[in-house]
Amino acid sequence: MIKRAVGRLVKAVSFCCVTAMLICLCSYMLAPKDNTPEGGIINPSANGFFSEPKNSVEIAVIGNSDAYSGFSPMELWKTFGYTSYVSAEGHQSLAQSYAQLKKMTECHDIKLVILETDEFFVKSGLTEGAMRLANAYAGSVFSVFWYHDRWKNVKLHELLKKPNYTAHCATKGQLLSNEINGYTGGEYMVKTDKREKIPLSTLVPLEMIVSHCRENGIKLVLVEIPSQTSWNYERHNAVNDFAEKNGLPFLDLNIDRESFGFDWKTDTRDNGNHLNSLGARKCTRYIGDYLMKNYKLTDYRRDPAYEQWNRDYEEYKKAVKI
Repeated sequence: MIKRAVGRLVKAVSFCCVTAMLICLCSYMLAPKDNTPEGGIINPSANGFFSEPKNSVEIAVIGNSDAYSGFSPMELWKTFGYTSYVSAEGHQSLAQSYAQLKKMTECHDIKLVILETDEFFVKSGLTEGAMRLANAYAGSVFSVFWYHDRWKNVKLHELLKKPNYTAHCATKGQLLSNEINGYTGGEYMVKTDKREKIPLSTLVPLEMIVSHCRENGIKLVLVEIPSQTSWNYERHNAVNDFAEKNGLPFLDLNIDRESFGFDWKTDTRDNGNHLNSLGARKCTRYIGDYLMKNYKLTDYRRDPAYEQWNRDYEEYKKAVKI
């Protein structure tokens, strides 16, 4: 009886070990070896940080389309000399944000994270939320869970090739737009004591982000970029409660917009949903001023090792017509 039990245990352990080895091997072989569209990477601009010199990015910006529309790493660089990258995606869930943050902290010495809070209120059922979290976490550890479909297109010589990331994103993840389609409606930030409940499906990965930052000595700042279509005072109150409970700063740029010259007539590209490049510049300078006053971050503008950032700024300046 004992021999039979030991035999079954050995078989079970052996099966688990072989399965784990196959998952690791498949993850290595199917993972994109370059962060270009041709290399099969998901969302190249959000993953452009792989191409930046190791440990050269100190600020990670994560969130959804509000983040990549409303924050300008090049503006932050020019005004304050801080290195940042926006690893944001359209409809990015907090589970995906957690996965992106983990990837960024593996290749850069991240000192501070800016988490855009609009995605706190993405509604999904508990089952769907659990599946998103499981997929994001598993994919961040074993890339085969994200890239299992690559077997259809991967070339034989790519399977055992070492990664060589070449895609350079001069805007550091920001989506540039000079379009002006203003919002001309009424005031959407009407003060109230009501609170919109943060869904449980997003609270779990949110707590994981908070824990990850604390465990790695990373400062975390919650920021809400102006958005007339998806934000209100009830959401502000809910995030503010969470920030106070967890001892986190919360900058809601929808409030007191006049203090940094924000204007809905000129600073949005799509009638108040997302910001254009002008709006992003104003918000970034406001955020940068807060960071300068409250955190010890390094100004790299005179460091010869960061000359590429100056060249990238010149490209950015031409694109946004400064």
